[in-house]
Amino acid sequence: MSGLREYIFKIVILGDGKVGKTSLVLQYTEHKFNENYIMSIGANFAIKMVHVKDNTIIRLQLWDLAGQQHFQFVRPSFYRGAFASIFVFDLTRRDSFNSIRKWKEECDQYVPGIPLVLVGNKSDLNDERVVSRREGQALSLEIGSDYYYETSAKTADNIEKLFLDITDTLIEKHITNRNSKS
Repeated sequence: MSGLREYIFKIVILGDGKVGKTSLVLQYTEHKFNENYIMSIGANFAIKMVHVKDNTIIRLQLWDLAGQQHFQFVRPSFYRGAFASIFVFDLTRRDSFNSIRKWKEECDQYVPGIPLVLVGNKSDLNDERVVSRREGQALSLEIGSDYYYETSAKTADNIEKLFLDITDTLIEKHITNRNSKS
């Protein structure tokens, strides 16, 4: 039997304040949802261990970066070493959707070329929705996103799928390809 292999992948989660970045991470890592808004100061950090085939463990380091403008000067240090990025906007707030290009530009400045995923959050608030699925898909193509998801941190809709697909992408890019070259 071969030994256990372990890989660590850092993922930065970006977007304006109050779009649900912290709630996405909390739902994924602890299966919880907090109705009260908690502003991230600098960055929040969480780890999720994912067991995959062949005695392999993936540790996802999830860095939830503060979205408020006044934290822009501390964010650059948190990008270092990121393997992927998740851009989150609120389906009920067009301003957060319009900010995604700015977030993509900032991310490209510090970690260009990493896989990225676009997420429209708060899909449970369908009656308040102002951004259509078609608009989300179009922006996803425009920014070169690997995937587009509409999620609800409140109901957990599409949360597991989101992180499973990111993990699969990272395994394919950094483990499978490396092993096939040896």
